[in-house]
Amino acid sequence: MIQRVQTIYLFLALLAGLATFFLPFAHYLSGDVKIGEFAMFGVFNVQSDMLEMTNPYPFPTYIFGILISIIPLIAILLFKKRPVQMKVTRLGFLVNLGFVVFLFFAIDKINESVFDSTAEVLHHSGFYLPIAAMVFLFLAVRGIKKDEALVRSLDRIR
Repeated sequence: MIQRVQTIYLFLALLAGLATFFLPFAHYLSGDVKIGEFAMFGVFNVQSDMLEMTNPYPFPTYIFGILISIIPLIAILLFKKRPVQMKVTRLGFLVNLGFVVFLFFAIDKINESVFDSTAEVLHHSGFYLPIAAMVFLFLAVRGIKKDEALVRSLDRIR
């Protein structure tokens, strides 16, 4: 049954993962002037007249973005196999947690390497979306557990 409540939570986690491709993770400010922006595909440096993109770290961020978008979709499609769906959803939770930790350290490293630690960091909404996805995935796991308990109790009655 695809119309379960955990499908809604998984879909919301999928939307949060997809939104990270379009929203920046952090803005770098010098006073009140924006001098840079960290988004999914790199750091956009606006100190010069021209907008230039740099990538000071070796691991591409978009790999995490693809993973946090695909894992909830796979979990939605596994609605007939609840134990596997629960494992995939937990994996999605861990990937989102890893993404948040990665973003935390990447934002500081970018401030040190690109802006020489002189910029003030302002976390943008893209930084908080994986945290929201983690909440939705947690709620989805709870819903899957409830469904599994219901099915087991009905098997006991037979």
